[in-house]
Amino acid sequence: MKLAHRLLLYSFSVITVLVLVVVGILDRRLGVRVSEEIRNELTREARFVAVQWTAATQADEFADIAGSALGHRVTLIAPSGVVVGDSEFDGEALSRLENHRNRPEVLGTANGKPGFARRMSPSKGDEELYVAVPTALGVARVSVGTKTVDQIFSGARRDVIGAGLVALTLAMLLSVVFARSISSPITGLRDVARAMADHDFSRPVVKAPGEVGELARTLHQLSSQIEGLENMRRDFVANVSHELRTPLTIVGGFAETLVEDDPPAAARREFAGMILSNTRRMQRIVDELLDLSKIESGGWIPEPTHLEIAGIAEEVAGASRAAAGAKGIFLQVAISAAASQVYADRTALRHILGNLVENAVRHTSTGAVTIFSESDGKWVTVGVTDTGEGIQPEHLPRIFERFYRADKGRGRDQGGTGLGLAIVRHMTEAHGGRVAAESTPRAGTTIRASFPPSTRNPQMTLPGL
Repeated sequence: MKLAHRLLLYSFSVITVLVLVVVGILDRRLGVRVSEEIRNELTREARFVAVQWTAATQADEFADIAGSALGHRVTLIAPSGVVVGDSEFDGEALSRLENHRNRPEVLGTANGKPGFARRMSPSKGDEELYVAVPTALGVARVSVGTKTVDQIFSGARRDVIGAGLVALTLAMLLSVVFARSISSPITGLRDVARAMADHDFSRPVVKAPGEVGELARTLHQLSSQIEGLENMRRDFVANVSHELRTPLTIVGGFAETLVEDDPPAAARREFAGMILSNTRRMQRIVDELLDLSKIESGGWIPEPTHLEIAGIAEEVAGASRAAAGAKGIFLQVAISAAASQVYADRTALRHILGNLVENAVRHTSTGAVTIFSESDGKWVTVGVTDTGEGIQPEHLPRIFERFYRADKGRGRDQGGTGLGLAIVRHMTEAHGGRVAAESTPRAGTTIRASFPPSTRNPQMTLPGL
């Protein structure tokens, strides 16, 4: 059964039960209320008759006039119980009426208050509701047949039931509208979820009010993320395959040559060197992928302490001076006195500066590479600036992505893995910090890693892939 049908059935059941309960309660209360109103009305009429009944009036004639005016049976009873006037009996019929002294409603007036009774009338042969009040001349009684009372009650009951049916109809119409307003977007959400399962993320946003609308927007965001992730997964697999294919091809080709041919000693040394170089390149790619995976999965958590930046910067510079000197690049350290310390993990800071320096040396042909620090009074920034080839503006926002290269071929030829800046970003953000890059084509690049002050706890939750 479809959701709309289930909602409609449930709504119909609930509303029907509620209407029946309300009608039942009103029916019972209405019966009590109608009976009380009729009894009160008869009491008022009986008191009116009692006031108007005087010794100067002819009792039976007065009973006829009062009964005609009130529309109810009026009976005047003497203290002895003899009926001296009745609006429905005259002459001989009046004289044959039984003594009313022991009638319940008459006995009820003994304490000076109105008496009530509902019973069969011996004289009329039907059930009547009686109200009697004491007077100076005896008892004045007004009565009405219960058939009339039941007719009044039945009419009121029909009105209540009619109102209940109208309410049920209106409620059902509202239920239909509500069921459709709920089922339609949910059906849309179902289709979106099925499309997501089939890797189709092109479905439009389902629009709906309230919580369903929030669910729709959340599902759309999830769809988009599964798509900022599916594309990244495909790119990652493609990039890893591409990065490993070239060194594997080189290693395989030279190894095959060494096995099948017998090249001269100089060629063998050259081939072995190429095999070693590309093996190390693959090893570095695998190591850096493992580092990224460890950082992103939460397996690595920084242990920040107050570090002297100059010492670590000199270590990093010393490790890269030979490569820089071979290209005629001047590698220098310029640590600001206002930013001599940083609150960071020692291994992470060394790794960050090492990657930045290595990257700068790789992409600089001549000039200088500088490790620097600076501070805005709260955050401490370490970074590397170079006078290299620079980065085009359209590539700058993506340089911290894994395997992204502004120059697709050159970085790979020079030994880069395309993972260094991604590791820099993740390590910095694991401290609660942020990275930034500035570059001018053919003029150089500056990359900064900024760390929060020590009073701020490092963020252990890592950024998305």
